[in-house]
Amino acid sequence: MNAGISASQWWITLTVVLAGLVFAVDSTSVGIAIPNMMTSLRADLDQIQWVVTISMIMQTLLMPITGWLTGLLGRRNLFLLSLVFVSAGTLLSSLAWSLYSIIMCRIIQGLGFGTLQPVCMAILYSTFPPERRGTAIGMFNLSAALGVAIGRISGGFLVDAFNWRMVFYLTLFFSLSSLVLGIFLLPAEPREQRPQVTVDFWGMLTMGGFLVPLMLALTQGRFEGWDSPYIRMLFMLSAVSFVSFILIELYGKTPVVNLRLYTNFDFALGSLVQFLVSILFMSSTFIITIFLQRVYQYTPSQVGVLTFHEGWVFGVGALLAGRLADRMDPRFPLVFGLVCFAIVYFWLGGLSAVAPAALIVGMLCLRSFSYAAVNSPNMLMALRTLPEAQVGMATGLFAVSRSISGAIGVALSAFMLEHQRATHAIALAQQQAGLTLPSQLAMTGLQQTFTGLGDADSLAQVKASAQLHHMMMGEATIAAYQDIFILSGFISLFNILPGLLRQREEPEQDEITVGEPQLAKPVLSSEPADH
Repeated sequence: MNAGISASQWWITLTVVLAGLVFAVDSTSVGIAIPNMMTSLRADLDQIQWVVTISMIMQTLLMPITGWLTGLLGRRNLFLLSLVFVSAGTLLSSLAWSLYSIIMCRIIQGLGFGTLQPVCMAILYSTFPPERRGTAIGMFNLSAALGVAIGRISGGFLVDAFNWRMVFYLTLFFSLSSLVLGIFLLPAEPREQRPQVTVDFWGMLTMGGFLVPLMLALTQGRFEGWDSPYIRMLFMLSAVSFVSFILIELYGKTPVVNLRLYTNFDFALGSLVQFLVSILFMSSTFIITIFLQRVYQYTPSQVGVLTFHEGWVFGVGALLAGRLADRMDPRFPLVFGLVCFAIVYFWLGGLSAVAPAALIVGMLCLRSFSYAAVNSPNMLMALRTLPEAQVGMATGLFAVSRSISGAIGVALSAFMLEHQRATHAIALAQQQAGLTLPSQLAMTGLQQTFTGLGDADSLAQVKASAQLHHMMMGEATIAAYQDIFILSGFISLFNILPGLLRQREEPEQDEITVGEPQLAKPVLSSEPADH
């Protein structure tokens, strides 16, 4: 135990660190269990992505009101209430009997996660003296990296040995442990010490009115028809809510998002880079675990082993990129990270159905390292041009934007994957119909194979037709994944342009002016743990 820090402070840290594990374990283990859920709940990718995105949407909507809830309830009570929601949603998710039931349970879980992360940081910040706060926050971030490792390995093993429901019991263990410790160890602060923060309810309402209809339209447009009245209504509702959100945030007294920060050129460019990179990283994280299980036929535990290294690689990359950004022009590590991003995605875009496992691990680690190499320099260049008084609002804006881009990225990747697979399947079917002789030869060869295995002629013909269709859909699926990865590579290259347009040197603080002064005090937030 370090001198100057009491035993009670370390117990509080342990309680909060366990809570930090909860989100990381849940996000990574659920990602690995998605293919198993698709089979069990009879859902396609467009539908199952709601298990991930609905929780992210709820977190995004709840983050901005954490300060208000803290003033109303106090940090201790809000911490415990958040864990109650997380635990209840997790337990109910493990008992879900249909796709819609698990989505409703994930809403409850997302309500808890939305306030849990910011209040954890606030508790640590107030528990430790200023000279020890860096260590405390570092321990919290370390817990997130540890949670990624636990979620990958344990989640894969539990899905293999039992089923997808067991990953929720893994999360439940950590949430209940932290809840019990919090009840006995966290002190309650006096009411007069609680921060009083107003909340932008209309801003949050229009934000939700923009996000939810947009993702409903993206996921259901392929089935309902893009020109159907229902889909048009969703797009119109999303557009009206988005315009209303912009107006409310520009002219409201306590905006949840201070849009005037975007009048700062460097901050606007940094936000664009961060928004696009988050879309790429979160969408690829979602589909890669499915890709490895559906295309390469890896088991969930094998996928956990393959992706296990991404957590610590991200931590090392973030530390290295931060140090380099302090010692040289931050644009160098930023552009390096974006180039590495493009290399990874173009390589993934050229994958066939066979690739060495070691090469896959290497590329996934490079993807994680690239994300870290972009994050630290990009945030440094975006924040250093702002006055100190607006840095807190800017970091909160980055956190909200990251959550929004993550939800949109997952929804878009699911939609594009299903759309491209259907498109390639139709193209392959047309090619097969136009090449009568090769198709007949393939059909005959397969039929002879099944006949040689002892099947009757009629059964062999049915099996041969099914096998040919399965092979064709397999080719269409691989082509669809390749399309998404190649598009991600081009977006990474495009992202280099706003990265290079940033200021090289840090301006003097008295030369910085950004719109109007900040009106609302933001909550503290940490980097995402979903690697």
